Amino acid sequence: MTNSKMPTQGPSGGNQTALGQVPGRPAGSWQLWLWPSLCILSFFAGSYLLGNRHESTTKRLSLDGQTHTNHDSQSVVVTSEPVVMRPIERTVDAVGTLHGFEEVDISSKLEGRVVKIHKDLSSVVEPGDILLELDTTDARLTLAQAERALQAELSKWGFSSVPGESYNRNELPLVVSSKLRYDLAKSRLDRMLPLELTRSISQDDLEQSKSDARIAESEWKNQLLMADAAAAVARLRASEVAIAEQKLKDCKIVVPKPTLTGDSQTPTYTVAERLVSEGTLLRPGTEVFRLVLGKTLKLRLLVPESHSSEVQVGQRVTISSASLPEGREGIVSKVAPSIDRTTRTFLVEVQVPNQDGRCKPGSFAKARIKIGVSEGSATIPISGLYSLAGINKIFMVDGNRAKELHVVVGEQSKDWVEIMSPALAPSWRVVTSGQRMLSEGTPIVERQEAQASSNQTDPR
Repeated sequence: MTNSKMPTQGPSGGNQTALGQVPGRPAGSWQLWLWPSLCILSFFAGSYLLGNRHESTTKRLSLDGQTHTNHDSQSVVVTSEPVVMRPIERTVDAVGTLHGFEEVDISSKLEGRVVKIHKDLSSVVEPGDILLELDTTDARLTLAQAERALQAELSKWGFSSVPGESYNRNELPLVVSSKLRYDLAKSRLDRMLPLELTRSISQDDLEQSKSDARIAESEWKNQLLMADAAAAVARLRASEVAIAEQKLKDCKIVVPKPTLTGDSQTPTYTVAERLVSEGTLLRPGTEVFRLVLGKTLKLRLLVPESHSSEVQVGQRVTISSASLPEGREGIVSKVAPSIDRTTRTFLVEVQVPNQDGRCKPGSFAKARIKIGVSEGSATIPISGLYSLAGINKIFMVDGNRAKELHVVVGEQSKDWVEIMSPALAPSWRVVTSGQRMLSEGTPIVERQEAQASSNQTDPR
């Protein structure tokens, strides 16, 4: 077997070149120019790649105050902002329900039929205004009967008016007549006693005179007791007349006068609900209207017991609701002295001004009780907080690397968030972008410095 690259003898007996060989050129001479060409191409390609490769060289100040230089081309480009120390107003958040300053359920004292309704739903009423009227027929008849009974008692004994506790009973006709009879019998006895010594009168006549005097005296004293009893009965009849008059007055159900209003102006109620109609037969205790004092409302909050030493009367409260999203200021008016054993909360009552009537009793409201101000609290931009699986953490710039910190957050606004722990120094910087690509010790470079390095290496 012969090699195909070796020269072979042709049919004419001469030498023939192998396949692909250039005639007249020695075999293998093409390698003399191929390898140098490849080396030259490799050199230019490597120079090109090295020229376009950007190695960031920055000097960074770490958290411990030392200067570090980063030459890692795989650094994550991030942005950062410094920690800001600011005063923060401490608050306690709670939710509750708005109530009228006073909510009154008006009920009927009598049994009767409604004949007229004066006020309806949403009517604004003042103390003394008539809400509805009941049929007064029975009340007027009862009053007339009581007045006649009183007049009969007064006429029987000759009272000119209802006697008081210290009336003069000796002026009553029955008492005066009994006193005169007693005085007559006593005078007759006094005249007979001297005759007894001279035996000018019989013993029977003397005893009869003494007996008549004692009987007259007893009748006089009995009339005095009966006069006192008549005076008491007259006062009883007068009370019955007063009761009948009150029943007639109670046929008109009126708005009560509040004493605890929290407002120096004339209190006004608003009819929150009307529960009866004309013609309804009422029983004693039947609710007819529900009224609320709406110029000042009460917000009742259940606050966790952990804040029991912080919430005090007089503190300002910001209240917001669906009808009042911009909020309104209130004042803590009452704080319960005990903790509920079941919910471990205590009741806080807040007075809320409502002159414009925008807050509605019964509506849900959020409250933020302002309990004080903390000076020099560490805050970071809201974009610097990174939450994953319920864990809050931040990344601090530690020289040319990222330092991961698990944090506890406090107060928060739309622009910043407070870091309660760990303690942060004002000179530290927190990463505000690119946190998804970071972990503890990841090389980083800030965006502004990366752009500056890129501009320095740009051939243009």
